[in-house]
Amino acid sequence: MIDYIKLHFVILLWGFTAVLGNLIDLTPTQLVFVRSLLSALILVAVLRSRLKIDTKVAAMLLGNGFLLGLHWILFFVAVKIASVSVCMIGMATVSFWTAVLEPMMVSRVRFNALNLLLGVVAAGGVGIIYYSQAHFQTGVIVAVVAAVLACLFSIFNGQLFHRAPPIVIVTYQMAGSAMFCAAALLCFGSSELGPALTPWIPPVSQWGWMMILVLACTIYAYHVYVRLLERLSVFTINFANNLEPVYGIALGSLLFHDHRDVSFSFYLGAAIILASVLIQPWLSEARISPQGTEPLT
Repeated sequence: MIDYIKLHFVILLWGFTAVLGNLIDLTPTQLVFVRSLLSALILVAVLRSRLKIDTKVAAMLLGNGFLLGLHWILFFVAVKIASVSVCMIGMATVSFWTAVLEPMMVSRVRFNALNLLLGVVAAGGVGIIYYSQAHFQTGVIVAVVAAVLACLFSIFNGQLFHRAPPIVIVTYQMAGSAMFCAAALLCFGSSELGPALTPWIPPVSQWGWMMILVLACTIYAYHVYVRLLERLSVFTINFANNLEPVYGIALGSLLFHDHRDVSFSFYLGAAIILASVLIQPWLSEARISPQGTEPLT
């Protein structure tokens, strides 16, 4: 039960991430670069010599950090071109992609028809919202692509969590994300979707939001997430993560009045997602199965 409380607190923090992305005046890539770089630097300063790990493992963690960086960029692009509430709904398809992709990518994970069914139900809720919000469809599509990347990141992390201490894993992945964003900024500059801003740091008035994003929503949240991989399955974590858009909808409505832009169908879809998440722990036989120890190849 404690693990589920921790999991949902982490998901609440991730839901708040979209709100912070809307409050900070940087392009998506700039925002992810600053977020990742500050997180990595803080962790390096704290851990120092404890960061020494096998070179192959370090390379794998950095590579997964590249994937995380791209996921974050697309996530914040969706925030910028849609609304907090609408773009986060696309993230609810993570469970569907996990049910489909994890058995294909991890030999010890068997195809689970129940997981797939629950994922399809959640995806159906997303579909209802997608077709009821035609003017935000591009944002939903970008968010769905971000969800696929989040799924792949989680699957890879499920194979890597035992290779190093959780906080060390987070450090290398933040460094990988920062490296990916730096390369993207050097190659493409501000040509991405979003406001073409020249400064690479947020205004002084927004540094409070940035530090919440770095300390609470990144360092703390991802450290707890990696530790939970020791006791909860990837599907259970990703399925519970369907609540992220529900939390995001509530926060978006409270802070940005997003509810003025959505219809009854939006709330119907959100209710379907919420119901599917709440019944999953009771229906899934593998809700607390630990991860295996096979290395990535």
